[in-house]
Amino acid sequence: VLDRFHIIQNLSRAMNRFRIQIMNQFDRKSHEYRALKRYWKLIQQDSRKLSDKRFYRPTFRMHLTNHEIVKRLLSYSDELKQHYELYQCLLFHFQEKQVDHFFDLISDTIKEVSPIFKTVFSTFLKDKDKIINAMMLPYSNAKLEATNNLIKVIKRNAFGFRNFKNFKKRILIALNMQKERTNLILSRC
Repeated sequence: VLDRFHIIQNLSRAMNRFRIQIMNQFDRKSHEYRALKRYWKLIQQDSRKLSDKRFYRPTFRMHLTNHEIVKRLLSYSDELKQHYELYQCLLFHFQEKQVDHFFDLISDTIKEVSPIFKTVFSTFLKDKDKIINAMMLPYSNAKLEATNNLIKVIKRNAFGFRNFKNFKKRILIALNMQKERTNLILSRC
C-alpha cells in the first residue's frame, strides 16, 4: 500500500511545477506573473473547497471570491486551464475512490499532458496495484510518519541529549505513552 498523502503530494507538486513553468513565460513585472505567484495556493486547493466570501484583492484592485480569482488565473493560459481541470478531476476521483475513472483518465491523457505530468502519470501506472490498494483499503502509515516527525523535532530542539534514557523519556512523554514496565529487582541485604 502506498500512502495516500504521497500520491496526492505527487499530483500537487506536478501542478505547482507546471504553474511555475507557465508563470515564467510572463514578464516578471507583468500582472499575470504577480497574480500567478501570489495566488498559487488557490490553484493547489480542491475547487470544491474554495471560499465564496468576497475580499479586497490588491493584485486585482477589486473585491473577488476565490472562485473568481481562479477563473482569472486560468484565463491567462489555455494549457494551465486544461491541466488544472485534469488535476481537479484526478483529485475528485481519488477522494471518491473511483479507481477505474482515476486510471482511465491517466491513461487517456498521458500522451497530451506536459512532461511534468507524464512523469507522475507513468509512476502511477507503474505502481497501479499499490495505488489501488491505497484507495480501497483503510491502511495508512500516517501515524508512523507523524511519530517519526515528532521524534525528529524533539531531536532538533534538544540539540542532542547527553543520555539516551532522557531522550527516550522525552519521546514517551510527547507521545503521551505510559512508561514501559520493568521487572522489579529486590535489593540484597
